[in-house]
Amino acid sequence: MTGRMAVLPAAGTDHPAGGEQGREAARRMGRLRWTVVFDPPRDGAVNMAVDHALAETVDPDAGWLRLYRWTRPTLSLGRNEPAADCYDFERAARLGVDVVRRPTGGRGVLHDAELTYAVVAPIAAAGRLRAAYAAVHAGLAAGLRALGADARLAAGVAPGPPRAGACFDATAGGEVVAGGRKLTGSAQARIGRALLQHGSVLIDGTQELARKLCRQPADADAAPASTTLREQLGRTPTWEEVAKAVTEGLAAGLETEIAQGPLPRRALPLIRPLERRYRSREWTLRR
Repeated sequence: MTGRMAVLPAAGTDHPAGGEQGREAARRMGRLRWTVVFDPPRDGAVNMAVDHALAETVDPDAGWLRLYRWTRPTLSLGRNEPAADCYDFERAARLGVDVVRRPTGGRGVLHDAELTYAVVAPIAAAGRLRAAYAAVHAGLAAGLRALGADARLAAGVAPGPPRAGACFDATAGGEVVAGGRKLTGSAQARIGRALLQHGSVLIDGTQELARKLCRQPADADAAPASTTLREQLGRTPTWEEVAKAVTEGLAAGLETEIAQGPLPRRALPLIRPLERRYRSREWTLRR
């Protein structure tokens, strides 16, 4: 592994929605040369390896937006989230759910009927990670509004240190919400000289399976904390529609152009070694 990694457990959640720091981060990031990669579905270990490889090899003048899917329903755990004592991995296997641990912080997310995004940029351009978080989410919200969702940035602060449980069971400041319910969940990490921010835009389905895999039962009477684009739009948009909206929203928010392209060649040799890490039981079950 090259480069050092630092994690923000509740990345950006104490930063006010937007704000001058977020706008300044958008201006700085907008000066980069941006490429969007529309990636085919991959399994959890490969998806995490590709995001990590992009961060390890990002050029100082380049930014990357990677949009992707998963080959199977996958529960991803935050880097420092408790694992075996808090999740029933045997039940996950019986239900056909893969489990992977992310390089970023936060809580468990079920990846299924969604679009997953990854933003990679050099720290020197992104500046404060919490400000970059606000800038990226502002662009995501703009793109989702263009689809017809009432997407906004939540006010407030983080509810405290992350614990085991479904990410979409709680909303924190700076996250994308619609109708007061969480539509996008994101997490950050500093990897070497790069920022990695990735997250899920819920298109359809629910996070109920993530709750069922958690050994600590959720409040059965609690109102749903998350929502989907299907609920917000009254129809189910295609993955391609959402990908286009997210790309255009981020480009508008950063006041830049984003050209489509392949993964950078220099990242490709790192993917297989990183995949072994993210596929290892030692990494997945770490406390």
